[in-house]
Amino acid sequence: MIEKLQSFPYLLLVFATFFWGTNFVFSRMIVEEIPPFQFSVLRWTIASLVFFPFVWKELRDNFDSMKRNWKALFLLALTGVAGFNTTLYIAIQYTTSINASLVNSMAPLIIVLLSVFFLREKLVGIQYFGVVVSLVGVIIVITGGRLETLLTLTVNPGDLIVLVAVLFWSAYSVLMKKFGVHLPKKATFIITMYIAILVLIPFALFERTYEAVSLGTVPLPALLGVLYLGIFPSIISFLCWNEGVMQVGPGKASNYLHLIVLFTTILAVVFGGETLLLTQILGGFFILSGVLLGSNTHLFKKRLISAANKEKGA
Repeated sequence: MIEKLQSFPYLLLVFATFFWGTNFVFSRMIVEEIPPFQFSVLRWTIASLVFFPFVWKELRDNFDSMKRNWKALFLLALTGVAGFNTTLYIAIQYTTSINASLVNSMAPLIIVLLSVFFLREKLVGIQYFGVVVSLVGVIIVITGGRLETLLTLTVNPGDLIVLVAVLFWSAYSVLMKKFGVHLPKKATFIITMYIAILVLIPFALFERTYEAVSLGTVPLPALLGVLYLGIFPSIISFLCWNEGVMQVGPGKASNYLHLIVLFTTILAVVFGGETLLLTQILGGFFILSGVLLGSNTHLFKKRLISAANKEKGA
């Protein structure tokens, strides 16, 4: 499916953020039953088992290339696979969803800054404006349009952990743009899964000494949730995101991370029985507008060039 959609990189980014939106919805329930590190190990183990039959040939044919680039693979695994999700699962135990969403919305800004600094990307003013517009939409959604909600937020350890997760994801996005073009996509992804599992296992064992969890005692909805997360947000989202980032660059792709908040809101209304508010609709409009502004700069350039040519012709 991903191969067929390669001609539509922005659609791939939408799919990636949608499934990650479901990750926010289900993980809040699952982390109450399974501690974060054990949760992450279980999730990525499922993902690697499901993904292996589709990638083993590419992995076999590119094994030497994988060995030569082990440093890049380790960094990708540490930041994007092990780091981001695990720190997020830890954070949501200590902070509110409003705080977590607000801190997480900083990711596009950080990715843009890292892209300019490390990749020497040249961004036009309209892209920065798109990021700001999207950020305004995120703030409207998560505060319900009430300024006092934003002003009374207090920083707690959970918020700082979310910031660490954002830094992990921003670094992963930039690293994928830098190294991903030189590595086989599927083989790279499954290798980073294996590395991440190995990195997480010692922490999961240490965590188990304090909170031993038997799968037999975990409610069926939580187990089904882990299975879902092991396939869609883990495999489908990462493949879509990696392809999208490599085609359009992390600076433009970063705007799409705002869609996670929009999709999470919609899912909460549909599955959580929450009421859709006018402020959520308004915030969604700003988010989508910012994404369009940030990802279609070539259209604005063409229009400017066309207008300039017309003036010269006149």
